[in-house]
Amino acid sequence: MPRPLESEKATLADMPPLTKSPSQAVDNNYENDPGDRLQKDLQKGRQRDELHPLVHTLNPSYIDSCDRLEQAAFPPAERASRDKFAYRLTVCGELSLGLFTTAQIPSAATADAAHLVDSAAPDRKELLLAHVSATKTRNTTVRDPDMDFPPDWRERGTSASVAHDNQLGHHEDGRTVAIHSLAVDPEHQRRGLGRTLLKAYIHRIQMSGVADRIALISHGPLVPFYESLGFEQKGPSSAQIGGGGWIDMVLEFPEQPTMQQRFQQS
Repeated sequence: MPRPLESEKATLADMPPLTKSPSQAVDNNYENDPGDRLQKDLQKGRQRDELHPLVHTLNPSYIDSCDRLEQAAFPPAERASRDKFAYRLTVCGELSLGLFTTAQIPSAATADAAHLVDSAAPDRKELLLAHVSATKTRNTTVRDPDMDFPPDWRERGTSASVAHDNQLGHHEDGRTVAIHSLAVDPEHQRRGLGRTLLKAYIHRIQMSGVADRIALISHGPLVPFYESLGFEQKGPSSAQIGGGGWIDMVLEFPEQPTMQQRFQQS
């Protein structure tokens, strides 16, 4: 039986060191010079540690932050709308994850939407620097209907048992987690935050048992980045968002033994 996704906050101090961010995925000089690579890794690690990043799941109170981050990170044709964030964070917020810092960064895209952490310390706020936004689908790859949402979802109800009957959007009985957005604040890109967040996300989904795989669509230059995290190319995607031209990427989880199989092995 799948275990529920937990929403507790988790620091990233014990995360393994990073190697490269999406923006560096096709930097051949970086790949071919081990000394340069080590220097850049150490620099990114220091930059990341200075932020004291923490990760936790998202809920509707983060709609403003997600919307602002999405607008800053993507061109208009590829952005998820505010309405999509309202839908996803309400119906299946446990599938979306944010990376935060309490450092004061007035220039960050989400600064105006930062959350107060302690009422006794009004200057200490939780600032969203990166997010993963997702739903579940019955498909094995991400398709256009998966990225949409039922227009009457508020009237129909927000529970998964109601929402999953529609062709569009989240399907609670699906066994594929469809990632629709991996966004990093432009000011903090090239620091490994996207890799850190996605590694934490993959681990959380796998350990929860809520899905058999994670799927996403990628532009060609970012394929090596996703492959470095375990995703495999599945060919051209049927998705036409942003004009199409995407590649399907899928990370399959190893099959877990059933309770009966575990009992027999013990």
